[in-house]
Amino acid sequence: MTVLAYSLASDIKGSWRIVFVPDELHLYVEFSPSDADTDPADWMSVDDFLARRPAVALQERARDSLVSLICNALTGRENQKARRPEPAGKER
Repeated sequence: MTVLAYSLASDIKGSWRIVFVPDELHLYVEFSPSDADTDPADWMSVDDFLARRPAVALQERARDSLVSLICNALTGRENQKARRPEPAGKER
């Protein structure tokens, strides 16, 4: 089985990756601890990943990276991060 993977975010505990299985036309998201192999049983759908509120900062970075990747693919733009509006009273 051919599997293509792209790292969304990682730290010393592990990494969030998007995984595409071209033979099956399946697209998944997974978290894999740094000392463990990937397990297809732990993969979740992109829908499930995006629907969940991130539990930790690494998961939030992975979600933001995936949203940016999708936006870049659809618009053909690179190096532009998708940003959510800042809370009221907080400006950059």
